[in-house]
Amino acid sequence: MSEPVVQAVPSPADPLGRLLDLLSRLLALIGGLLLMAMTLMATYSIAMRAVFDEPLLGDVELVQMGCGIAIVFFLPLCQLRRGNVIVDVFTMNAPQRVRNSLDGLGGLLMALASALLAWRSAIGTTDAFGTGEESIIMGLPIWWSMAAFAPGFALLALVALYTSWQDFRGEGKSA
Repeated sequence: MSEPVVQAVPSPADPLGRLLDLLSRLLALIGGLLLMAMTLMATYSIAMRAVFDEPLLGDVELVQMGCGIAIVFFLPLCQLRRGNVIVDVFTMNAPQRVRNSLDGLGGLLMALASALLAWRSAIGTTDAFGTGEESIIMGLPIWWSMAAFAPGFALLALVALYTSWQDFRGEGKSA
């Protein structure tokens, strides 16, 4: 059984698309570096636990925070590159215009959800800062890790609007 060939979506040619592409790549690069750091830290903690029975205190807290940030930072590039999972079983044989319209609607819904998450993340960050909420083991303020969510979700909302606009114009990935 052969797998379908997935073709890479070309980088956007228009100025807005190029800017969104640059910002999305930058966030994804930061997310990747953050994941590498979390991997090295977890490896260090496991080795210290195995050899000296002294794990790194709070390693799980840091991994949770770091991975959450990294995931949010990957989302805009995934949306721009059309890497999100799309279930098209019912629309495979639909006319191209119908598929573009449904993809555009999906992009609008993604933009709406992302904007809502950006807004609520900003409010949550402000609240955590104001109350001085800290992590349980290390006593780190949690607002700093939450602060990264709002810009990531805001960029995702912009990218989703952009891809939705492309889909409605018939310039999306399936056009």
